[in-house]
Amino acid sequence: MEFTSELREVYPTEIIEVRGNADALAITLVKETDSKSFIAKLKSRFKNLSHPKVLFIRCEDTDAVEKIVLV
Repeated sequence: MEFTSELREVYPTEIIEVRGNADALAITLVKETDSKSFIAKLKSRFKNLSHPKVLFIRCEDTDAVEKIVLV
């Protein structure tokens, strides 16, 4: 399964949009989602990946963007 589709399937109520390419993805979260806990869930679920994934995460009501790398 493609990583983008898997994210949408696993977190349907937290993610509004996932855009990007093989190098990096931009994820927009619903404003009610706590980005810190969401990032912790991502790191817990997607560890030991064969290829690192760069993610830029932001909530819909803020301009702040957090960059993480899943490895």
